[in-house]
Amino acid sequence: MLSVKSKILVLAACLLEMLWLLFAQVLNNPYILLPCLVCFLALAAWTAAKSMALPVLLFFLPFSALLKIQPGTVSFYTIALLMVYLIYIVMGSKRINVYHLIPALVLISVLLVVKTVFGYPFRYDFIMFAASLLVAPFLCREMNDNKYDFYWLTVAFSLGIALAAITARYFIVFPTIARYVRKLSLFGVVRYAGYYGDPNFYSSHVAAALSGVMVLLLHNPKKGRTVALVLLMMVLLYCGFLSVSKSFLLIVLFLMLFWVVALMFKKGKLTMKVTIVLSLIVGAVFLLSFTAFTDLIDMMVQRITSGKTLSDFTTGRTELWGKYIQALSEDSRLLLFGMGYTNIMINDRGSHNTLLQIVYQMGIVGSTILFAWIICYVRTLMAGTKLRWGSMVQVCIILIGTIGPWMALDFLFFDEFFLIPIFVCFALRFLSESENIQSA
Repeated sequence: MLSVKSKILVLAACLLEMLWLLFAQVLNNPYILLPCLVCFLALAAWTAAKSMALPVLLFFLPFSALLKIQPGTVSFYTIALLMVYLIYIVMGSKRINVYHLIPALVLISVLLVVKTVFGYPFRYDFIMFAASLLVAPFLCREMNDNKYDFYWLTVAFSLGIALAAITARYFIVFPTIARYVRKLSLFGVVRYAGYYGDPNFYSSHVAAALSGVMVLLLHNPKKGRTVALVLLMMVLLYCGFLSVSKSFLLIVLFLMLFWVVALMFKKGKLTMKVTIVLSLIVGAVFLLSFTAFTDLIDMMVQRITSGKTLSDFTTGRTELWGKYIQALSEDSRLLLFGMGYTNIMINDRGSHNTLLQIVYQMGIVGSTILFAWIICYVRTLMAGTKLRWGSMVQVCIILIGTIGPWMALDFLFFDEFFLIPIFVCFALRFLSESENIQSA
């Protein structure tokens, strides 16, 4: 395994690249920005060669909107992801089963036929989706090489989210940065979304990282790691509340409920449990002592109490779901074959549900093939991993934090559709290994 120093070196390289990126975007100088973007590609390639690309990809996922020459152009994040895919094809093609290629090729063929027959346009997002179907499972190389653990992956993801949220919050005063930052103000409620543009998508990153931190806290980490994880949890909660997202609050409440249940029934020393609980209480008191955080809570309460109907509470999602279901029920061709992975929406509004979006885009035929591919994908990532019933509550924590937001958001056209499942599988492998150590 790589030493801790090597892991810190990768994290330090991410921090330096992030500072360079912010400096270049503030100045809006192409002679500074272009070398920065090239170095980002070099960092992704170097870490891929070391089987450590995923921490870099998750660290920079919240910064993907900034990794551009200018707004509206292709993000270098997408280019880096494709490059990592290609590197892992060369380095890892002989080390995994390739049965995922069968449903991938069939699905791509079906989508190509639908696009051709019905005249839907071909865009780069379809090329990226097709490439990911074929190559994303090769990322399991990182899980097999064990160059880092779930703790370091979660730390990298959490730091990226926190730094993106905080810098976007305060760098908005620069016009060159403000182009990438969306600030929503309505009826006295101010919502931030980091550099992501949408508060709900932004908060989904926070929820995913938060679920990882909470699971790690349940496994009796050393005192240093316990302090670091508690601090990360407090920072992530603050970042999540910046979005003033009702769905984020709902997910956090479920996460806390399941976490308390898991802590109560978790085997281990009582003193460790008491230490974790006291640390969280101290952290919560510390957060509540800040006026900025209590103001966020007030705005969250205002959003929740302002609605009188279910449609108001879901911000019109129930009506959108009804329109998409109606469109599918009235058009048998659409129900069977979908839109051929073409970003065409009803009334220019997404379905706000990934499962519904999959059926709308691919139909029953394509959705069935996609779910077959997902089974192959997860089996490749989880090869040799067995979970016991005793860890099911912790599994629920991970799934609620990572996949839970997908029930209210459209992720099919985003990189997260392939990256978040890898984070989930890393967490499940961590749970399996922890169980094996305890039973040994």
